[in-house]
Amino acid sequence: MRRAIIFLIAFFATICVVLIVLSPDYLSMLIVGIMTGAIILGFVFGVMPLLRYTRGFQNGQKSITDALDVNADYIWTAVRKVTPFFSEKQLDEIFETYLNEVVDQNDKGVVISDIEDSINEETLAIRSWRGVVLQIAGILTALGLLGTFLGLVMGISTVEFSSAEATMDSIERLLKGIGTAFYTSIVGVILSILFNVCYRLVWNVMLREMGLFTEQFHTFIQPTADDQIRAKQYLNTEKMIETLNVLRANSTISASNTAADPAQEQRMMIDILSGLNRGEFTYMLEPVCSLADRNVIKVNTKLHWNHPVLGAVQPSVYLPIVEADGFVAKLDQHLWEQVCAAMREWIDRGVHPLPAILNIRKTDLLAIDAFETIRSLAEQYQIEPRYLEVAIDASAYMICHEEAEKAERKFLQSGYKVSVGNCTGNLVGLGDTHADEICLDLTSLAESGDLESVFTQASNIRLKLTCSGVSSAKELADIKRYGCLTGRGSHLYPEMTRSEYEDLMYYTSA
Repeated sequence: MRRAIIFLIAFFATICVVLIVLSPDYLSMLIVGIMTGAIILGFVFGVMPLLRYTRGFQNGQKSITDALDVNADYIWTAVRKVTPFFSEKQLDEIFETYLNEVVDQNDKGVVISDIEDSINEETLAIRSWRGVVLQIAGILTALGLLGTFLGLVMGISTVEFSSAEATMDSIERLLKGIGTAFYTSIVGVILSILFNVCYRLVWNVMLREMGLFTEQFHTFIQPTADDQIRAKQYLNTEKMIETLNVLRANSTISASNTAADPAQEQRMMIDILSGLNRGEFTYMLEPVCSLADRNVIKVNTKLHWNHPVLGAVQPSVYLPIVEADGFVAKLDQHLWEQVCAAMREWIDRGVHPLPAILNIRKTDLLAIDAFETIRSLAEQYQIEPRYLEVAIDASAYMICHEEAEKAERKFLQSGYKVSVGNCTGNLVGLGDTHADEICLDLTSLAESGDLESVFTQASNIRLKLTCSGVSSAKELADIKRYGCLTGRGSHLYPEMTRSEYEDLMYYTSA
């Protein structure tokens, strides 16, 4: 690097001296001298700092290698032990500020900033007066033009035509002035080109060394912020996949026992919150049909999580977590509003939609006023009660019976049809319900085999039963034999997207 500095100084000094010596007169010599002064200033404030930065980045690459050899448990401790890091005053000051930011960000647990945020082209351009130095090439050309006009003016001002001898002398002085004019222009262009090429070459060499340094820094010391975020997202996804696997394996136990690591649940909750904001939660529609002819009479609504990595996540997988945290009420409100908005759109298009079932969980009754929320949404979207049916979860009657009965009474008085959802067969636990029907979950009765006794009990206390989870022809035949008239499940109709359900409505009505 020192040889490069000496070579550039000697090269430009030689050229400037030669051009001054070859000047045809004092005026051109003066102008070339001013050009030489401009080049000296460009070297002092522009080229020399870039050469120092280039050398500093080369030292920085060596310092990274030295830091890797330092025996320290923490990489930043090793980096701090290598001093000076760049052996260049300004770069070391910037790097010291960056190290202090790293310590603060580590303490706060946030993503560490990129080294490029502190050491970059803009930062170095300001400290090397790049904006001013880039004007020097133009100044040299302008000085050459100034010399041209001054030479022409001086030559023309001495022209006389009083006699033949005076005319010849005037022409001689004019030609000398023209010589001065063209000489300064040529010198200005030459020095402008040479300085511009030299400066841009040094600048690009400096950028190359800075690029090599940052690449090595990100490889061995600190990854980029984007890489850190991707790594954290990957780890969170891995943890969440573990949690989901635990939930799948323990889907029948309580939410408090589904995950062994509370931190996994917390990470999953963060992902669910982010997913809701990103629009990853959409509703699916499950037709409820008459078992006699399979005509669709209404539709059940479910919220599905379309995870960008895991794909479609079933409610049975993530609901235990959000129910335990109480966040399920927010998800349910999101679902209710989506359904009401779709209803309004169908009605505006001249379609008379089938009633949609809005499911209400025990958490909804405890955390929010479910009746007031649904009533407000119905008013907002101008949905008549006949287009909506509410299904209060059977567990709500077991855990918060008073709130469940209160909500049931309000909905019935307002003209809404009310059903009890996800009943596991314990009809006694429902108390003196006035719901229009009870939805029996066949999945929960698959192992117990007491389906007949449940229907017998319902008949004795005059409760109307419908079934969910019909997954086989045998189950369908059994519930029809016991007197069930309506039901839903994969054997009847699969869960559908909105567009698929709209097609079903179209063909059904046609």
